[in-house]
Amino acid sequence: MRAFIIDDEQLNIDLVVTFCTRYAPFIKLVGTADNVEDGIAQLVKEKPDLLFLDIEINNQTGFDVLESIQQPNLMVIMITAFEQYAVQAFEANAMHYLLKPLRIKDFITATERCRIEYEKNKLVETISAQPIPTESKNITIRYKDYIDIIPVEDILHLEAQGSYTIITTMKNEQHTASLNLKEYEIKLPEHGFLRVHHSHIINTSGITKLLRGKTVTILLKNGVEIPIADSRKKEVLERLM
Repeated sequence: MRAFIIDDEQLNIDLVVTFCTRYAPFIKLVGTADNVEDGIAQLVKEKPDLLFLDIEINNQTGFDVLESIQQPNLMVIMITAFEQYAVQAFEANAMHYLLKPLRIKDFITATERCRIEYEKNKLVETISAQPIPTESKNITIRYKDYIDIIPVEDILHLEAQGSYTIITTMKNEQHTASLNLKEYEIKLPEHGFLRVHHSHIINTSGITKLLRGKTVTILLKNGVEIPIADSRKKEVLERLM
């Protein structure tokens, strides 16, 4: 978590730096400023995650800083000797309002809260950045002169054949597709299809029996037995049972 300090007293800056080093090692300080103008310029440049902000800065205030920047995800810990700004600080969405002289316990509480918020935001960003596979209603297979369109509900079984996939329909018709099995695993709806083996995906509505022998296999309605990989057996049986 990257942090910046704005305070017009060097002793206060040095104290926050020391506290970060000793009590909040997850914070990386990327700069300091002792006036509003330099502080705003550096915030725009560095775009930190956290700002330690004094309120009375020379003849200006920390609120002048917040009004001048557009960084909605910036977390702010205000550090001041004056109690009367507390309401205004929280109206400005400050994470914490710490009074000088700065106490270790209060500093740890404030920075820990910011750490939790930072990690939560990063998790949300990571999840949001993941592509959401779109479930197809049809599977298309392209040939030189035509395209086969197979409704997903008509598919019984998909089997990997090298870099190709053999698609068997409920009518026991077979189609050879140039995409590999993983490509179809992404396209097919998860609730209706199940990958039971490295080489096999089945439509669960096409299962007639589970056969128990030396290994457990699945009997499909076209009479074909499909092996269940040992590594997938627990997941498959839980889904089917």
